[in-house]
Amino acid sequence: MLVLLFALLALLLVALGALFLGRWFVVQLATKWCQRKLQVELKIGSFGFFEIQNVSLKFLQHQQTVEIDSLRISSKLLSHDLPHYVALCFGEVRIRTDLQRVSGLSAPFSQSTGVDQKELPLSPSLLKIFCQLFSIHVETINIMVLKVATSESLWHIQISGSSLLLDSDGKRLDCKMSLSKINSKVLKSGQLEDTCLAELSLTLNLCLEVGISSRQLKAITVGVWTHHAELHEGLFHSQLLSQGPSLVLTPVRCSEVTENLAEPTLPGLHLLQQLPEQVKVKMEGISVVLSMNSQKRHLNWTLKLLHFLYHRDEDQLPLRSFTANSDMAQMSIELLLEDGLLLSQSRQRIVCLNSLKASVQVTTIDLSASMVLNTCIIHYRHQEFSHWLNMLALETQGSISPVFKQRKKRTFPQILAPIIFSTSISNVNVSIQLGDTPPFALGFNSISLDYQHLRPQSIHQRGVLTVDHLCWRVGSDSHIQRAPHPPNMHVWGEALVLDSFTLQGSYNQPLGLSSTQPDTVFLDCTIRGLQVEASDTCAQCLSRILSLMGLQSGNPAVSRQPSSGESVLLWKVDLKVEDMNLFTLSALVGASEVRLDTLTVLGSAETSTVGIQGLVLALVKSITEKMQPCCKAPDIPTPVFSLSMLSITYHSSIRSLEVQCGAGLTLLWSPPDHMYLYQHVLATLQCRDLLRATLFPETVLPLAAEIPETTSEPEGPPLEPSPPKRSLNLTLEVSTAKLTAFVAEDKFITLAAESVSLSRHGGSLQAYCPELAAGFDGNSIFNFKEVEVQLLPELEEMILHRNSFPALQTLRNCVWLLSLGSVSVEFPYQYDFSRTLDEAVGVQKWLKGLHRGTHAQGLSSPALLPPDLLLKVQHFSWVFLDDIFEVKLRDNYELMKDESKESAKRLQLLDAKVAALRKQHGELLPARKIEELYASLERKNIEIYIQRSRRLYGNTPMRRALLTWSLAELELVALADGSFHGPERVLEQVRELDPGSPFTAEGVDLVIQWCRVLKCNVKTFLVRIRDYPRYLFEIHDWRLTGRLAGTEQSGQPCSRRRQILHLGLPWGNVAVERNMPPLKFYHDFRSEIFQYTVVWGPCWDPAWTLIGQSVDLLTKPSADPSPPLPWWDKSRLLFHGDWHMDIEQANLHQLATEDPYNTTENMHWEWSHLSFHWKPGQFVFKGDLDVNVRTASKYDDCCFLHLPDLCMTLDLQWLCHGNPHDHHSVTLRAPEFLPEVPLGQFHDSYRAFRSENLNLSIRMDLTRHSGSISQPRILLYSSTLRWMQNFWATWTSVTRPICRGKLFNNLKPSKKKLGQHYKQLSYTALFPQLQVHYWASFAQQRGIQIECSQGHVFTRGAQRLIPQAGTVMRRLISDWSVTQMVSDLSQVTVHLMASPTEENADHCLDPLITKTHLLSLSSLTYERHSNRTAEEELSTRDADPAFHTHELHLVDLRASWTTTNRDIAFGLYDGYKKAAVLKRNLSTEALKGLKIDTQMPAKKPKRGVQTSAPAPPHVNTPSFSGRPDKGSSGGAYMLQKLIEETDRFVVFTEEESGVSDQLCGIAACQTDDIYNRNCLIELVNCQMVLRGAETEGCVIVSAAKAQLLQCQHHPAWYGDTLKQKTSWTCLLDGMQYFATTESSPTEQDGRQLWLEIGTSQLKPSKPNKFSGSFHAATAECTILVTAMTLILSWQHRLSHLRFMRTRKKKIF
Repeated sequence: MLVLLFALLALLLVALGALFLGRWFVVQLATKWCQRKLQVELKIGSFGFFEIQNVSLKFLQHQQTVEIDSLRISSKLLSHDLPHYVALCFGEVRIRTDLQRVSGLSAPFSQSTGVDQKELPLSPSLLKIFCQLFSIHVETINIMVLKVATSESLWHIQISGSSLLLDSDGKRLDCKMSLSKINSKVLKSGQLEDTCLAELSLTLNLCLEVGISSRQLKAITVGVWTHHAELHEGLFHSQLLSQGPSLVLTPVRCSEVTENLAEPTLPGLHLLQQLPEQVKVKMEGISVVLSMNSQKRHLNWTLKLLHFLYHRDEDQLPLRSFTANSDMAQMSIELLLEDGLLLSQSRQRIVCLNSLKASVQVTTIDLSASMVLNTCIIHYRHQEFSHWLNMLALETQGSISPVFKQRKKRTFPQILAPIIFSTSISNVNVSIQLGDTPPFALGFNSISLDYQHLRPQSIHQRGVLTVDHLCWRVGSDSHIQRAPHPPNMHVWGEALVLDSFTLQGSYNQPLGLSSTQPDTVFLDCTIRGLQVEASDTCAQCLSRILSLMGLQSGNPAVSRQPSSGESVLLWKVDLKVEDMNLFTLSALVGASEVRLDTLTVLGSAETSTVGIQGLVLALVKSITEKMQPCCKAPDIPTPVFSLSMLSITYHSSIRSLEVQCGAGLTLLWSPPDHMYLYQHVLATLQCRDLLRATLFPETVLPLAAEIPETTSEPEGPPLEPSPPKRSLNLTLEVSTAKLTAFVAEDKFITLAAESVSLSRHGGSLQAYCPELAAGFDGNSIFNFKEVEVQLLPELEEMILHRNSFPALQTLRNCVWLLSLGSVSVEFPYQYDFSRTLDEAVGVQKWLKGLHRGTHAQGLSSPALLPPDLLLKVQHFSWVFLDDIFEVKLRDNYELMKDESKESAKRLQLLDAKVAALRKQHGELLPARKIEELYASLERKNIEIYIQRSRRLYGNTPMRRALLTWSLAELELVALADGSFHGPERVLEQVRELDPGSPFTAEGVDLVIQWCRVLKCNVKTFLVRIRDYPRYLFEIHDWRLTGRLAGTEQSGQPCSRRRQILHLGLPWGNVAVERNMPPLKFYHDFRSEIFQYTVVWGPCWDPAWTLIGQSVDLLTKPSADPSPPLPWWDKSRLLFHGDWHMDIEQANLHQLATEDPYNTTENMHWEWSHLSFHWKPGQFVFKGDLDVNVRTASKYDDCCFLHLPDLCMTLDLQWLCHGNPHDHHSVTLRAPEFLPEVPLGQFHDSYRAFRSENLNLSIRMDLTRHSGSISQPRILLYSSTLRWMQNFWATWTSVTRPICRGKLFNNLKPSKKKLGQHYKQLSYTALFPQLQVHYWASFAQQRGIQIECSQGHVFTRGAQRLIPQAGTVMRRLISDWSVTQMVSDLSQVTVHLMASPTEENADHCLDPLITKTHLLSLSSLTYERHSNRTAEEELSTRDADPAFHTHELHLVDLRASWTTTNRDIAFGLYDGYKKAAVLKRNLSTEALKGLKIDTQMPAKKPKRGVQTSAPAPPHVNTPSFSGRPDKGSSGGAYMLQKLIEETDRFVVFTEEESGVSDQLCGIAACQTDDIYNRNCLIELVNCQMVLRGAETEGCVIVSAAKAQLLQCQHHPAWYGDTLKQKTSWTCLLDGMQYFATTESSPTEQDGRQLWLEIGTSQLKPSKPNKFSGSFHAATAECTILVTAMTLILSWQHRLSHLRFMRTRKKKIF
């Protein structure tokens, strides 16, 4: 037993020894093998039972060590935690390495890869048993990596509870690795606190599936839990990240890079092919922290779940021809992210992700991809995140190798496989807060995209994009997430809002045989609820985004020229936008809104159509609410622009654009609204410039700099001229349009048009409008019908017009053709048109200055020749409307007059019926019944009057016109020419047209200058006042040609007035400078008129006053405070030049009654073949003049003046302080630039030009040589003279003020009449012969005939205006006085004419008229001198005692006085006396003492009970043939007595009672008390024949020289009365008388024997036998003295009467 025990002990010792020896041998063998094969030093500390401890592996070359505390083999039988029966368990494993010494580590492995792979020594069955029994477990792994980035860095990895399980089924090998805890840190030694660069902790499960036969990795499954990573600031500042990729990545040869670049591949496709067939990654509880300890900042990213699945099926058929050179295996990729959250150090959310799911699946037929994103919220604050961006930017610098940079440049291959892609993104909100720009946010509810890329026989791509409620907000509060805004509301700050967006599109590209067909693109888009807001904030944000994205274009100005072989693309677009609102926001002027209810776009390669329904432009001048309602277009209040429908169609093949506007085009414009729009446009343009500078920063300026270089220095061969670009054909149609422009707060202009069409084809433009109206302040002023406007390059008709003016240099010019069917202009009564027009002109000038901008630079270039103008108007009317009250008042008055007549007729009928009833019923007819009949008649009259008053304007419209000016068939041609185009040439034309006006030495600066050649034709030219039956002007067939120039002088600074425009806040008031000098016209016209008629009368003066007031309201008075110029001075200031008129027949009708409706009583001036020439200061009339008196009775009509070949010249001499023709020196001044004037005076800018008075000289010359045989003649009747007295009284009546005073709001001073402006009036008449006929009646019973051969008459009168006494302001009294008169007549003969028969009842003209000689003379000279003052008379009395006021010189006077002459003369005197007495008796003064009984019988007879029917009253009809009854009527009897007094012809004599005084004539004549020598009549060789009735023969009285003197003496006492004293003195020299006894020739023979004129005495012409006695001589002498006395007294009375009337004559 003991031996056995020792044996066993020995055996044990031997076994132990063998064991130790074997262990040592194994250790030595393993150490030698590791050292020789692996160059690793192996150390084993100790061996245990299935356990090894303290194992150390040291890699000598790289200084890497691996230490294992314990290594043991365990089993599931020993420990239930082990999954397999055999387990290799490691204790703590420590690994230490140095990265700086592992650079050559990959070389041995790379070299070893070249060894041929050998099959595994284990069979699949053994491998399966081994995997089922064997597992590896590691308790702890500590990995320490030294010098990771620098020499002082350390990377420590600690892995706890790791296990490795293998599983195999014979075909594959599954390796499962489980790491329960992984902790990793990157440390860096130093003095700073941040010694830890990065930390990582996670739980990892890794499963690998390897194919046994192929020895390839088939599947990888990774599971990560409780992943937590911290990246500190030092990591990004270290060199670890920059060196890490260079250490990990294997070097790639340059040949491989070039090969990769030559064959483009999809990025990541090679990586997917290198992955195993199945990859599954699942990460839960991920947390990543970025910390920046220096600034105490950190970012925390947490993710609940990350799931990645990749599966590739190599066994199935691949996707053929994925690209041109490769196929793709079937595979599927899925990525899922859930509950991601990125927080800042302040726990504010930066990124919040709910779920993200993406998948890609490749089948044998297509490739499909999908992505679903739900609830992603991003809040980016640049102030917090900029530090991280800077830190990350440092990490990315230099980390990309040149190889990767080259790889980025490679192109993508063309994918040939079908692709299906779909995505759905919902509830996304991104807010960004940058430091230098306002924050903004972008969010949407959902976005879905479906895309398909198919290639059956052609490339077919189609896609669908849907967006639901997209919103882009900008502003300070945009980062705050808000709920969706209410429907139909806009929230300020939302730059873009899309309620819904749907886009469907397809693209088809034919392949193969069908490649000749064009490509096609179809797009269908629907947008609802689009809101766009443009603001400075939005532009800044968008510019910042673009700058960050780096979207810049290198050369946007250079466009790509399409090649000739480029395929044609056929496309079609269908776009529909509903509820579209465009806003522009400005901090200064609020916002503007553009509303489109519906926008549709239908486009194709051939035709494109854009349709708009409900377009409105509105202004939001002040933003007080956070939201703005988005109403429908018709519901928006006070829009600036609105349009119900708009359609735009473009045809690309013919380059035609068609625009159609529906009804309801309205524009409401005002200067404040324009400023609002202007500011919004400026803000929009600034935003555009900002974005353009962001996108193209380097191309804007270089392109501008290259333009002059390329144009100034062309290099290389000349380029071929490009073909002319075809112009765009335009067609525009507008149904109705209304434009309203407010030029002031209460002044506006309206333009309304209907059915407007406009078309442009080539160089021609044509527009047509059937009805166009322009209104001012709500009044329809201008109305145009059938308006047609054309712009033509040339017109054959205009070329023919130019040929009629040889002086024109330009042969052809473009033409504006304006054709109008009718033009109507109506001005309401008392409407101030000038104020609105002046405000409009001021607004126009303000707009011109506001928008001038850079356009003013082009003013220096020569302007093109303006086009010609051809105006055609069929009918033109200009109307001043009358006062409605006056019109109705007159119509009612006429109605009352007519109704009074009708009521009188009805009363007579009722009276007759009542009388018949009384005859029938007698006393039985009750009086009450009669009263009721008369009362009912009165009520009926009232009812009829009321009904007629209501129906007054039912059938006939009310007269409304005060003045009507109408033209028919007007044609106006205005030609422009290069010879008078330009300021210098226009000035030359002005100097030629107005040579009398001096120009200043420095010239005239003009702001407006133009000159045209005019040609005008008018069929009829009519001017009517109210409804008067006669036209004021009536012109037929008027043709006008000539030149017309218009200039406006540039005013000095003092001649510029300031007009204030009220723009409101924030602009305030704006001052516009207005030029004060007026527009002047220079003309040289020639006219041809067939008929020219003018009608005027004082009865029209009230209406003409109203017309003048209406005309004054058309032009605004000058701002110069000077008194306004009268119309004659104003015409001298504005119109200059000549005007020639050739008139076939001219008529002037001077109305002679106070009734404006009278057409019978007028004086008719009739010109035939009139040639009129108007020059400055002169009017010349040449033609045949007949002056007729037109009366209601045909017997009183007569042509009382016939002047053939008359040349009448009116010379106007304007009396001014300066040159009356120097209108250029007139300088107007604004009220703020008035010079100082002495006290009591007023400033007058027209002082030198204003005329103080006017001297008018009228010259009528009839001595022109003409072939006509007619001579001037004057025909007068007594009725004509009486008619002329009434005519003179009518024309000299004083007019009353019309519509003046406070009641009519017219306090302007009354205008001066032209008749009061005359200072002197001179008249000169020259005639070769003259014949004057005077008849007492139209029957030509008695008359006078005066004939003279040649004569000259000159007279001059002066006017003096005398103010009336009293305090009441009255008109000045016009006092005319004749200052000079000279008359020379030769061969004057006066005959008395009578008819042998008495006047019959038929007033027939008797051809047998007796003409007897009364007076003849060879020469008559009359001269009147001007009146002298008393001082002048005293001074010249001694020097010139022969001075007389009136001097008459008669030579060879022959006078005859016979019984026939006596009867005719006394008959004429009797008629004159009867007319004078009748006129005096029937005058108003005579009827003042006539008492007329006003008690007329009542309409109603006295009602009462009558005993018997009264007899009809006896009516006495007055008969003027007999004596009326004295008791019938006192008025009629008195009237008959007055008429009978005219039949009495009584000679009155003055008888003095008492003792008569002795004759004292000689003494009285010698007394020197004469104060005026009034008249001197000289007769040379005068003869007078006296023929008695009882005796035969005659008495001839002759005198060689005779003088008659009239002197006016100082008043003298006569019979206790102070009386005027006048003396006559008669001086006879060589007086002889002869008496004949034989019978003389009968008076019918007309032959009278006169004495011959000898040298010193008178001799008889024939030797007659004179006989007689002293008694006969005494009788004849007595007769001679008596006749001479009667003749002298009669002549004195007539001359006195004539002179007195001349002094009281008023000339107008």
